[in-house]
Amino acid sequence: MLKLKVFILLLIGVSGFAQTKVLYDQSVAAYKNKEYVLFLKLAQQLDSIRPAHPAYTYNLASAYALNGKKEDALLVLKRLVLANNTIAFEEDADFESIKEEKGFKDLLQLKISQYKTIENSVEKRQLSEKDLHPEGLLYLEKQKLWLASSIRNKKIVSFDEKGKCSDWFMDCSYSVFALKADFNEQYLWVACAAIPEMKGFAKEMEGKSEILKIEIATKKLVKRFAVEGNTVFGDLIVTKNNDVYISDSAAPIIYKIEKENVVVWKDLRKEAFNLQGIALNENESKLFVADYLKGIIAIDIKSKKETWLEFPEKTSKKGIDGLVFYKNALIAIQNGVVPIRIVRYDLNET
Repeated sequence: MLKLKVFILLLIGVSGFAQTKVLYDQSVAAYKNKEYVLFLKLAQQLDSIRPAHPAYTYNLASAYALNGKKEDALLVLKRLVLANNTIAFEEDADFESIKEEKGFKDLLQLKISQYKTIENSVEKRQLSEKDLHPEGLLYLEKQKLWLASSIRNKKIVSFDEKGKCSDWFMDCSYSVFALKADFNEQYLWVACAAIPEMKGFAKEMEGKSEILKIEIATKKLVKRFAVEGNTVFGDLIVTKNNDVYISDSAAPIIYKIEKENVVVWKDLRKEAFNLQGIALNENESKLFVADYLKGIIAIDIKSKKETWLEFPEKTSKKGIDGLVFYKNALIAIQNGVVPIRIVRYDLNET
């Protein structure tokens, strides 16, 4: 059965991993001993510590079903299917009590419908440099120039209409993630972080990040910004007033560059898990930040009050990486789901 075969280690921090490993082992023992009430209690604990973990979510659905909580089991299974429609729960005896329920049969149809393509994309470019592992993408309107960042090769390239790449900026110490220009396209702001996928990675680099400020016209580095501690600067956004907000994927913290220093702007360690894409609404009153596990959080720029966005039915909050604000909508790149997808979420007044 899936829950006994799969234990995916997506946890950050040794102590956090040790805690969940103990709970997981206890839950497996409870399941094998048919102590289903205890199994449910432990499954709920694991799900609260690490929501959207595939094994923990599956176990929670199983535990609900084995304890006769049919509606809860179906709700959790639906969450699982929306994140991965290849999960084969149909033949699992743990769900015998709900197999004749209409909700269960609806889930089987939902698995099929998840493969439906709503809109087709078309290929625009094939980049000539094949080992870039590109992450950030930016079009400079004034220069009529496309830029792409490289995780593997620690640089920024430009490319033409045929996709031919040319080195644009090479003085990067770490993997290059996000690329954002200021309103006047005078400066390019670049998020960089040391990760094992980059060339020249060494263990002592782990946890190091920096923001680069580059003058676009001359391609000259103006300044490097860094902070102490374990960070992964994955994305940033630049306001019209040249304020720079940065999302950290190592710890759920949003930084801001103020008076030539990187400072903590909003600490979300009690709210979030793994921050990714970051975007501003049109009047720059709200900051939207993707969390890879929990969805999207909206933060009021003035008050710093945060609100988690409610998602429509039949959508998954899991796996949002890139995030763009466009015409009162958020366009999300979801790569932590099966099938992977690009989704446009229209926003209402709240």
